[in-house]
Formats: sequence, structure tokens, C-alpha cells
Amino acid sequence: MDSVQDLFGKKIKSIRRARDITQEKLADLSGLSLQYIGEIERGRRNPSLTSIEQLSKALDIPMAELFSLEEFRLAPEELRAILIRQIETADEDRLRTFFSMAQTLFR
Repeated sequence: MDSVQDLFGKKIKSIRRARDITQEKLADLSGLSLQYIGEIERGRRNPSLTSIEQLSKALDIPMAELFSLEEFRLAPEELRAILIRQIETADEDRLRTFFSMAQTLFR
């Protein structure tokens, strides 16, 4: 099982990629070094609260959301099952939103 430090790094990387931000841009926006961003994302650094605050501001996301790590603790089969249930029970608007998001992610 991944450490909290590894999971936190995956979370930062996931949010950064979802927002189509490079590590260089995140470094610029946060005032942190490019090397430090890379080390956080690889789980090699344990960022201070000040650094976490800088990342949350740069990503325009509440600090608390950066600590929501559950999606990284689930096995791929569990994630797949959750997504399938969400899609199967979605109303038309939500289904169209899922579709749009999937198209964006998988282009």
C-alpha cells in the first residue's frame, strides 16, 4: 500500500493534469521549484503546510480537498465498479457531463 506521502503526490499530479497544467507552470504559480514539485508528485518529499497552502492556491482548490485521497486507495476493479454504478444511475444531464469529461480526458 502506498504511503500518505505517495498518495498526496498522486493527488497533486492528478489535479495538475486534469487542469492541463505542466509541472513548470505549477512551479511558477506556486512559487515552488520545479524539482520540488516533481519530488512531491513522486512521493519523495513531504511538503510543509506552507507548501501545501501554496499548491492549493496555485491549483485554486481548497486545502482540505488535497487531503481527500480515497480514490488512490481503491483497487482498479473497485474504481471501475463505482464508475459503472455512477454511469448506470445517472440522469441525462449527468450522463452527458460524464461523456464530455471522458472525451476531454481520452483525446
